[in-house]
Amino acid sequence: MPALPSTDALYPLLAIALAMVIALAWALWRRRRQIARRRAAGYRLMDSLKAYTAWIDWHRGEPLLHQDPENLTIPAALAAAVCIKDEHFPELHRLMVQLLETHRELMKYLWEENILRMTHSSHQRAHYADPRYHALRDTQDAALDSLFLRCRQLIGEGEMKWTRTRSDFSFSSDLGLPSQPNTPT
Repeated sequence: MPALPSTDALYPLLAIALAMVIALAWALWRRRRQIARRRAAGYRLMDSLKAYTAWIDWHRGEPLLHQDPENLTIPAALAAAVCIKDEHFPELHRLMVQLLETHRELMKYLWEENILRMTHSSHQRAHYADPRYHALRDTQDAALDSLFLRCRQLIGEGEMKWTRTRSDFSFSSDLGLPSQPNTPT
Protein backbone atom coordinates (compact mmCIF):
# COMPACT_ATOMS: atom_id res chain seq x y z
CA MET A 1 0.00 0.00 0.00
CA PRO A 2 1.44 3.36 -0.95
CA ALA A 3 2.24 5.75 1.83
CA LEU A 4 -0.08 8.73 2.28
CA PRO A 5 1.60 12.11 2.03
CA SER A 6 1.97 13.94 5.29
CA THR A 7 -0.47 16.73 6.08
CA ASP A 8 2.38 19.23 5.93
CA ALA A 9 2.79 18.42 2.22
CA LEU A 10 -0.93 19.09 1.57
CA TYR A 11 -0.88 22.68 2.92
CA PRO A 12 0.84 24.19 -0.16
CA LEU A 13 -1.59 22.33 -2.43
CA LEU A 14 -4.56 23.56 -0.39
CA ALA A 15 -3.20 27.11 -0.48
CA ILE A 16 -2.83 26.94 -4.28
CA ALA A 17 -6.33 25.48 -4.66
CA LEU A 18 -7.77 28.18 -2.37
CA ALA A 19 -5.96 30.91 -4.33
CA MET A 20 -7.34 29.51 -7.59
CA VAL A 21 -10.89 29.41 -6.18
CA ILE A 22 -10.57 33.00 -4.92
CA ALA A 23 -9.18 34.18 -8.29
CA LEU A 24 -11.99 32.41 -10.16
CA ALA A 25 -14.66 33.88 -7.85
CA TRP A 26 -13.17 37.37 -8.25
CA ALA A 27 -13.07 36.99 -12.06
CA LEU A 28 -16.70 35.82 -12.14
CA TRP A 29 -17.80 38.69 -9.87
CA ARG A 30 -15.94 41.20 -12.05
CA ARG A 31 -17.48 39.77 -15.25
CA ARG A 32 -21.00 39.92 -13.75
CA ARG A 33 -20.37 43.52 -12.75
CA GLN A 34 -19.23 44.41 -16.30
CA ILE A 35 -22.30 42.71 -17.76
CA ALA A 36 -24.58 44.58 -15.33
CA ARG A 37 -22.93 47.91 -16.21
CA ARG A 38 -23.24 47.25 -19.92
CA ARG A 39 -26.88 46.23 -19.52
CA ALA A 40 -27.62 49.39 -17.50
CA ALA A 41 -25.87 51.46 -20.18
CA GLY A 42 -27.98 49.69 -22.82
CA TYR A 43 -31.16 50.63 -20.99
CA ARG A 44 -29.96 54.24 -20.67
CA LEU A 45 -29.18 54.25 -24.38
CA MET A 46 -32.64 52.96 -25.27
CA ASP A 47 -34.26 55.47 -22.88
CA SER A 48 -32.30 58.28 -24.56
CA LEU A 49 -33.41 57.09 -27.98
CA LYS A 50 -37.03 56.97 -26.79
CA ALA A 51 -36.68 60.52 -25.43
CA TYR A 52 -35.23 61.60 -28.77
CA THR A 53 -38.22 60.04 -30.54
CA ALA A 54 -40.54 62.01 -28.27
CA TRP A 55 -38.56 65.18 -29.07
CA ILE A 56 -38.99 64.52 -32.80
CA ASP A 57 -42.72 63.87 -32.35
CA TRP A 58 -43.09 67.13 -30.43
CA HIS A 59 -41.39 69.04 -33.25
CA ARG A 60 -43.58 67.42 -35.87
CA GLY A 61 -46.03 70.31 -35.92
CA GLU A 62 -43.94 72.93 -34.13
CA PRO A 63 -42.06 75.57 -36.03
CA LEU A 64 -38.35 75.67 -35.24
CA LEU A 65 -38.42 79.41 -34.64
CA HIS A 66 -36.96 79.09 -31.14
CA GLN A 67 -33.57 78.05 -32.57
CA ASP A 68 -31.19 79.92 -34.82
CA PRO A 69 -30.35 77.74 -37.85
CA GLU A 70 -26.70 78.81 -37.60
CA ASN A 71 -26.40 77.50 -34.03
CA LEU A 72 -28.38 74.28 -34.23
CA THR A 73 -27.20 71.46 -32.04
CA ILE A 74 -28.51 67.96 -31.74
CA PRO A 75 -31.17 67.42 -29.07
CA ALA A 76 -29.91 66.59 -25.57
CA ALA A 77 -31.42 63.09 -25.69
CA LEU A 78 -29.62 62.28 -28.95
CA ALA A 79 -26.36 63.74 -27.60
CA ALA A 80 -26.71 61.53 -24.51
CA ALA A 81 -27.32 58.49 -26.72
CA VAL A 82 -24.17 59.27 -28.71
CA CYS A 83 -22.11 59.60 -25.50
CA ILE A 84 -23.42 56.30 -24.13
CA LYS A 85 -22.72 54.63 -27.47
CA ASP A 86 -19.18 56.00 -27.52
CA GLU A 87 -18.45 54.80 -24.00
CA HIS A 88 -20.15 51.41 -23.93
CA PHE A 89 -21.17 50.34 -27.44
CA PRO A 90 -18.60 51.29 -30.09
CA GLU A 91 -20.00 48.48 -32.26
CA LEU A 92 -23.14 50.62 -32.77
CA HIS A 93 -21.15 53.32 -34.58
CA ARG A 94 -22.51 52.59 -38.07
CA LEU A 95 -26.13 52.50 -36.88
CA MET A 96 -25.70 55.73 -34.89
CA VAL A 97 -24.22 57.47 -37.94
CA GLN A 98 -27.33 56.41 -39.91
CA LEU A 99 -29.54 57.91 -37.22
CA LEU A 100 -27.55 61.15 -37.18
CA GLU A 101 -27.85 61.38 -40.97
CA THR A 102 -31.61 60.89 -40.81
CA HIS A 103 -31.80 63.51 -38.05
CA ARG A 104 -29.91 65.97 -40.26
CA GLU A 105 -32.26 65.29 -43.18
CA LEU A 106 -35.34 65.66 -41.00
CA MET A 107 -34.10 68.95 -39.52
CA LYS A 108 -33.35 70.18 -43.04
CA TYR A 109 -36.91 69.29 -44.05
CA LEU A 110 -38.40 71.04 -41.00
CA TRP A 111 -36.36 74.21 -41.70
CA GLU A 112 -37.40 74.20 -45.34
CA GLU A 113 -41.02 73.90 -44.24
CA ASN A 114 -40.56 76.78 -41.78
CA ILE A 115 -39.11 78.97 -44.52
CA LEU A 116 -42.08 78.11 -46.76
CA ARG A 117 -44.50 78.95 -43.93
CA MET A 118 -42.84 82.31 -43.33
CA THR A 119 -42.64 83.28 -47.02
CA HIS A 120 -46.09 82.08 -48.06
CA SER A 121 -49.08 83.29 -46.17
CA SER A 122 -51.22 80.57 -47.73
CA HIS A 123 -52.04 77.48 -45.76
CA GLN A 124 -49.30 74.85 -45.94
CA ARG A 125 -49.86 71.13 -45.67
CA ALA A 126 -49.26 69.72 -42.17
CA HIS A 127 -46.14 67.59 -41.68
CA TYR A 128 -48.12 64.48 -40.86
CA ALA A 129 -49.92 64.76 -44.22
CA ASP A 130 -46.72 65.21 -46.24
CA PRO A 131 -45.38 62.06 -47.98
CA ARG A 132 -41.82 63.42 -47.85
CA TYR A 133 -42.08 63.80 -44.07
CA HIS A 134 -43.34 60.22 -43.78
CA ALA A 135 -40.52 58.92 -45.95
CA LEU A 136 -37.98 60.69 -43.73
CA ARG A 137 -39.65 59.39 -40.57
CA ASP A 138 -39.81 55.86 -41.97
CA THR A 139 -36.07 56.00 -42.66
CA GLN A 140 -35.50 57.36 -39.17
CA ASP A 141 -37.73 54.68 -37.64
CA ALA A 142 -35.76 51.98 -39.45
CA ALA A 143 -32.52 53.40 -38.02
CA LEU A 144 -34.02 53.58 -34.52
CA ASP A 145 -35.45 50.06 -34.77
CA SER A 146 -32.05 48.73 -35.85
CA LEU A 147 -30.40 50.49 -32.91
CA PHE A 148 -32.96 49.11 -30.44
CA LEU A 149 -32.66 45.59 -31.81
CA ARG A 150 -28.84 45.56 -31.86
CA CYS A 151 -28.60 47.14 -28.41
CA ARG A 152 -30.94 44.50 -27.00
CA GLN A 153 -28.79 41.80 -28.57
CA LEU A 154 -25.61 43.32 -27.14
CA ILE A 155 -27.02 43.40 -23.60
CA GLY A 156 -28.27 39.83 -23.88
CA GLU A 157 -31.98 40.45 -24.25
CA GLY A 158 -32.31 38.16 -27.23
CA GLU A 159 -34.96 38.10 -29.85
CA MET A 160 -37.42 40.82 -28.83
CA LYS A 161 -38.61 42.64 -31.94
CA TRP A 162 -38.94 46.43 -31.86
CA THR A 163 -40.94 48.10 -34.58
CA ARG A 164 -42.50 51.48 -35.24
CA THR A 165 -41.04 53.44 -32.37
CA ARG A 166 -42.72 56.71 -33.21
CA SER A 167 -46.09 57.84 -31.97
CA ASP A 168 -47.40 59.45 -35.14
CA PHE A 169 -51.04 59.32 -36.01
CA SER A 170 -50.31 56.70 -38.63
CA PHE A 171 -49.01 54.36 -35.93
CA SER A 172 -52.22 54.39 -33.94
CA SER A 173 -54.25 53.71 -37.05
CA ASP A 174 -52.15 50.59 -37.78
CA LEU A 175 -53.30 48.77 -34.67
CA GLY A 176 -56.45 47.44 -36.31
CA LEU A 177 -58.57 48.36 -33.31
CA PRO A 178 -62.07 49.71 -33.77
CA SER A 179 -62.30 53.47 -33.32
CA GLN A 180 -65.61 53.12 -31.48
CA PRO A 181 -66.22 50.80 -28.57
CA ASN A 182 -68.52 47.89 -29.24
CA THR A 183 -72.06 48.69 -28.21
CA PRO A 184 -74.66 46.05 -27.50
CA THR A 185 -77.37 45.92 -30.15
